[in-house]
Amino acid sequence: MALALCSCAGKTLSPVQEAIVNEIKEKVSGEVSDFRFYTIGKVDSTTFRQEFEHRQKAFEARRDSDEKFLLKYTQEGKRKNAAIKQASYIKTVGILKGLDSLKRASSDILDDVAYYDYVFSGKATGAGMSIEFNETYVSITPDNVVMSMTADKKDLHKSLGRVIPGYLELIEGEEEPVE
Repeated sequence: MALALCSCAGKTLSPVQEAIVNEIKEKVSGEVSDFRFYTIGKVDSTTFRQEFEHRQKAFEARRDSDEKFLLKYTQEGKRKNAAIKQASYIKTVGILKGLDSLKRASSDILDDVAYYDYVFSGKATGAGMSIEFNETYVSITPDNVVMSMTADKKDLHKSLGRVIPGYLELIEGEEEPVE
């Protein structure tokens, strides 16, 4: 179906291109009847180990910030603010412990690629619409699931922790982390 609705200068779309086109169709309001890639290229890859390290650093920074403000608000006698920071600190420490557990449980895939980053340019057209995609960044898993798409490269990895098995459950607190 993607081949019938999308084109790439007469060429068959690669699985990566198909994943990008399907994501665009899902996110764009209006019906996309054609998509043309001008350029597409792989720019990077990230292993599960690297993604764990990235998430751990982010939560360590949050923990340190929470601790700093907890001490500050406690010294200033701002009990309500201190209580909020204490709750955040406790949750963040729990997430860090959970990440350690998830990392141990995922030891057999740590050096596998979690996702690839691509940059592409192209044009989506449809009934009464035309959208240009100029240097748009996308992260895609090895099985061609789009995890993130953005025009601003610095926003590309903001929510990619979800590629880690068990990460969403840990963050949402629905399940206990794997020991």
